[in-house]
Amino acid sequence: MAPQTRSLPANATPISPAIGGMKRPANNWWLAVAFRPLFLAAALQAAAAVPLWIWIYTSGIAEVAGLPAMTWHAHEMVFGFLPPIMAGYLLSATPNWSGRLPTAGRPLALLVGLWLTGRLIPLVAPLPLALAADAAFPLAVSALLLREMRLGRSGQSRHGLMLFPVLAAAALAHRMLGNDPEMAATLARTGIAVAALLISAVGGRLVPSLTRNALAGRGAERVPAPYGRFDIFVLLATSIALPAWVLAPDAPFSAVLLAGAGLLQLARLLRWRGWLLRRGDIIALHVGYAWLVAGLLLASLSALPHFGVAADSALHALTAGAIGSMTLAVMSRLATTRGPGGHAGQRLCAVALLLVNVGALLRVAAPLFPEHYLHLVGAGAALWSLAYLLFASAQVQPSRSSASH
Repeated sequence: MAPQTRSLPANATPISPAIGGMKRPANNWWLAVAFRPLFLAAALQAAAAVPLWIWIYTSGIAEVAGLPAMTWHAHEMVFGFLPPIMAGYLLSATPNWSGRLPTAGRPLALLVGLWLTGRLIPLVAPLPLALAADAAFPLAVSALLLREMRLGRSGQSRHGLMLFPVLAAAALAHRMLGNDPEMAATLARTGIAVAALLISAVGGRLVPSLTRNALAGRGAERVPAPYGRFDIFVLLATSIALPAWVLAPDAPFSAVLLAGAGLLQLARLLRWRGWLLRRGDIIALHVGYAWLVAGLLLASLSALPHFGVAADSALHALTAGAIGSMTLAVMSRLATTRGPGGHAGQRLCAVALLLVNVGALLRVAAPLFPEHYLHLVGAGAALWSLAYLLFASAQVQPSRSSASH
């Protein structure tokens, strides 16, 4: 059985138009729905944490927040960057399940404060306080989702309920066992695998749905096939291959499973006919999904030494590539269609989507050119972080526009 294959709603627009578009006082606009502050928080962290990591790496700093520097970097990008994006999506979707207004106002501000506490407190506090700070945000999100499940009118509110307790447990284990490099790497791969499965599950419904609507609107005769048994089979194959990669990334059987999953995902992507599209925001989703295909295939090749593919390239194809570009594509689409930011915000997001993919490409290619490794890593990090900074700028613009009303 594929774990968490229904973690998020399948519908393309997670916020009910009647609630997401409800007019509120201008000074409450920013905290009216969860994705706005949580997406901004994740974007600002991405814009700051990656350049900070490059400085730490090149400076030779060995330890940050009680963790080896490399482990701290993995911890912040997997257990710091991803949860607010997942929470922003899920908590913004809860009106579709419960019929209530979304989490907003002071509770939402407190939730963002918990996330920020988890990023800052471990830098200066002893381990017990660091662990409590790490777990506070995902457990608070779990409590909010549990409330919506009890109030919901359908079983859809159960989606994602177990995701955040799992993230909390993995974050705590990663911090406690961070001085064991092998265990820390395994736990980091666990978080990456969960995100990759979510991309496969949610993207597997979102991308073809939006593509089908766009092509049908143009009167195209060839549109993506409906979700069916093939998609379920692809999810099953991927849900077997990724745990194998988590536990035994260098094993030959993992290489076979990853290659099979990657080829099936490639066939799935081709069935969606993305080359017929003319809309950049939907093309960006196809490109993000293509990074998932690339990550699986590169992970397969990296498990076979005679191919000479660095595990570092495979890892960053899944993280900087698949996770970085797909989350930005989904965030940009949701943020620019649910706020009054206008064309300026859309243009910033379009540039950001281009930069995040170029940055990921440079990072994945860096191990192929050892003599230019640091330059490629630095350039890739700069472009990737600039992409998220542009997205954050696009999110600040709507609040100014809203305030002017």
